[in-house]
Amino acid sequence: MDRYNDFSVEDFVWDDFFRQWTLSPTPETDALWDDWIDANPDMLEKVEQAKAIVLSLRLHEPDIDDVEINQVVKQTVGRITETYEEPGRTSRRLVPVFSIPWMQFAASVAFIVLLGWAVYSVTMKREEKSRPGQQHSITGHSDALTEKINSTSQTIELALADGSKISLAPKGRIRYPERFDGERREVFLEGEAFFDIAKDPGHPFLVYANGLVTKVLGTSFRIKAYGDSREVTVEVKTGKVAVFAQSDPHLNEKVADKHLQGVVLTPNQKIIYARNEVKMVKTLVEKPEMVVSKAEIPQFEFEDTPASDVFNTIARAYGIDILYDEALLKDCPLTARLDNQTLHDKLNIICKAVESSYEIVDGQVVIHSKGCRN
Repeated sequence: MDRYNDFSVEDFVWDDFFRQWTLSPTPETDALWDDWIDANPDMLEKVEQAKAIVLSLRLHEPDIDDVEINQVVKQTVGRITETYEEPGRTSRRLVPVFSIPWMQFAASVAFIVLLGWAVYSVTMKREEKSRPGQQHSITGHSDALTEKINSTSQTIELALADGSKISLAPKGRIRYPERFDGERREVFLEGEAFFDIAKDPGHPFLVYANGLVTKVLGTSFRIKAYGDSREVTVEVKTGKVAVFAQSDPHLNEKVADKHLQGVVLTPNQKIIYARNEVKMVKTLVEKPEMVVSKAEIPQFEFEDTPASDVFNTIARAYGIDILYDEALLKDCPLTARLDNQTLHDKLNIICKAVESSYEIVDGQVVIHSKGCRN
């Protein structure tokens, strides 16, 4: 949670974990955020402002034409001028939202963000119509691209000029320049491919695929972006990647920045991008693999070991975050051998032994426990 210490209101609004907590809170996420706010009381006002904006926006597919822009504006104004029920009163007294200073700010930001998104959507559609059958990067480069289509039944291997390698699955289609001469290395994908990207922090690598942009500095990952699918997925094997929608109003900034902005994924995490809803869900890959070297793989043999220590061992081996209440689990001993099970099997065995359960939230494992009876 330390990464939120320097967040602005806008950063909170576009953070996937924050939006999930705002729109679908659970006792565990409530506890996490409450503890963080208690430790950072100066951020409370920003959090409240961001929550109001998220609740007012509830992002949808930006499928808007010229005529609908006016409707979007009117709807946005209508939302942010709704009445507010004053808390702490038995009788209901309705207070205009704009009489509350921070709501004035939240409303104005929500208006600007949604209006900008609508205008950007229309602009992009016009550009696409004026260039039928073509895909261009956001930078507007018009250099000739090499196109490879895998019409075979086997995966084909491609080598790029920068030393990067691409494994293109059957029915996949990818376009890329013969040489990367600009500030960024940009390719366009339709279908499925595994990327092993040569590290070059000074020249970020970007993959444009069905409305989703994946940005890396040097790592390996898989993208599934079939044209007839409503979803695009990105799975990370090594390193870090950042993903963001091409409809993001801050697209230019995120593309141009040499650092990773957007939803950041680490090994064993994946993003599921619902194209129709412009919604991203961060979770774990189906079969997480250990990220430590063979020499560092633990034995996973535990004898009367506190469950908290067991979870820490697993978290380090798989490079994932496991969130739990240490006070509840420190006195829950576990005796087990878990060296041949998958990650999910390990978690199921541990949770059953210490009377707990788990779920995946924002690419992290959250343990639910009431402590041990014995």
